[in-house]
Amino acid sequence: MNNSNLCDTIFDTIIYSANLTAVVAASLFKSMGKNVLILNRYGFFGGTITESLNLYQKKIKWNEEAEVTDRIIENIIANRDGVLYEDEDHFILNPEIVKYILQKKCEENNLELLFHIVPYKISFNEEFINLIVIGKEGEIGLKCKRIFDFSTEFAFAPLVDKSSRNFVKSFVNFMSLPLKDEKILDQVFRKIILKDNRLWISIEHENVNLLTVEEIAQSDFDFFDNVLRKNQSRIQVVPAQSNLIFNFFRTEKFDERISLITDFVSSFNPEDEILIAAEIEKGLKDEFNF
Repeated sequence: MNNSNLCDTIFDTIIYSANLTAVVAASLFKSMGKNVLILNRYGFFGGTITESLNLYQKKIKWNEEAEVTDRIIENIIANRDGVLYEDEDHFILNPEIVKYILQKKCEENNLELLFHIVPYKISFNEEFINLIVIGKEGEIGLKCKRIFDFSTEFAFAPLVDKSSRNFVKSFVNFMSLPLKDEKILDQVFRKIILKDNRLWISIEHENVNLLTVEEIAQSDFDFFDNVLRKNQSRIQVVPAQSNLIFNFFRTEKFDERISLITDFVSSFNPEDEILIAAEIEKGLKDEFNF
């Protein structure tokens, strides 16, 4: 569907972003015959798992109430290269396989997508929600009956009430080639040796300004790449952006037709992306009586 058709369409549901939760929810709504559109900032699926390399994720047990989530994760795990590391409670998923499986799921369900956009303005009237996003061609106007912001950054919150979202901290995640002596990275928040001996590395930053987060991330990349190169290694994979952590408080300015993660999950950690998808799937099934 081209942008002119998007502007002329009244969607039952618009979902942001293209993470696991969004694909699960969109698949459920599509099975109900609803007209669904998924929005995303980047040109690929996966949310923080792929955009921020937030790869260290908590395992969940099979649950019939979250079967869509479970099947997607099973498909990722079933891929030969789907899991890069595993212990009793967590695993590290291959971000490229996550992208592929989520894209395949959307193609199977013929879901409408609009990528490379940034939410810009939102307004509410009795009949519709009017949303303006910024894309490559400029402003794109969209209309829908309901919005689900399933981004862990609460991307739509500042459009409604800037005071509702507070930046807390950030994580800089990256992957490096094998390293003979990983003790040189003892100062990082978390480091995990993958099955192929590469490393997944996470650095936590607290008490930083949101405006300087990516500048700090670049300093980290420069510093650690220098350290790694001195030890016959180097950074191999960097994220599109840092993993940003926010607190969110729903205020009276929020229309009941816009839902966010905290309407379904009271609290969560960066490692809970799969758990969030499962809990929201169960919540949506209860709400819409699947």
